[in-house]
Amino acid sequence: MITKKINKHKLILKRRLEQKKTLDKMSKIKNATLQLFIHVFTSVKQQKFTDDDIVAFKRCEYYRHSLLKDDRKVKYDIFGLNETALVSEICVKAASKPKWCQLLYGIAKKLDNPSVFEIGTNLGISGTYLLEALKNKQGFFTTMEGLPKLCEIASNQFSTITTEDNFQVIQGLYDDTFPKVMQQEHKYNLIFIDGNHKKKPTLEYFYALKTKMRIPSIFVFDDIYWSSEMIEAWTIIKKDSDINFSIDLYEQGIAIIDNDEVIKNQNFNLHLSY
Repeated sequence: MITKKINKHKLILKRRLEQKKTLDKMSKIKNATLQLFIHVFTSVKQQKFTDDDIVAFKRCEYYRHSLLKDDRKVKYDIFGLNETALVSEICVKAASKPKWCQLLYGIAKKLDNPSVFEIGTNLGISGTYLLEALKNKQGFFTTMEGLPKLCEIASNQFSTITTEDNFQVIQGLYDDTFPKVMQQEHKYNLIFIDGNHKKKPTLEYFYALKTKMRIPSIFVFDDIYWSSEMIEAWTIIKKDSDINFSIDLYEQGIAIIDNDEVIKNQNFNLHLSY
């Protein structure tokens, strides 16, 4: 465990030292979606936002803080487990941190007619950021979650941001619900995969969702260094023949697919936040 942490920090230090050079190299590539990402990444890294963004972030974090004081119990019986956890505990352990939520927010806000799909609703913190980004745009948000109580909590939160015409929370085991999502007419240009940290399902979601994309499209994979399986999955995704650009942020992996771009499988390593 100690060796793993040391290697992680060595890797991140190397990226930080080379970051300006890497961003300069990326900036020379005339691809609109890659440039969109660079703009958002730089804004989050430097914490440079509009006044409206800052107000939106405050609303999102107010929701997070309310969850940290929430003592409701969540049952895991849908997974065949006789276990419970407090909402506050789940929020501490599993919710996306502010900077990573801001990155999603920025990407969604910059996309034209954003249609967002998320695997792994959890308590709806990242979903809150995404819906705030979609507020004044013609966009739609779909999210999947297994635990009924989490779906209820997230749905109630989302309803305070926008009408139910602009989002759907799909509850159930992914093996049952994902095929139903694939039958829907929605096509997505921002896909956030954060519900399963195993190689096989991650790749299955990726290959299936490529058929549901609006081009250009951005995939965001969470916890790409979570395990050896996730490292393997991310390595395969980066080399996929449809991928134009991939950005390894250590905590997350970004993959851009743009059929109008001739460059293929170009990878960049950056550091956003610990």
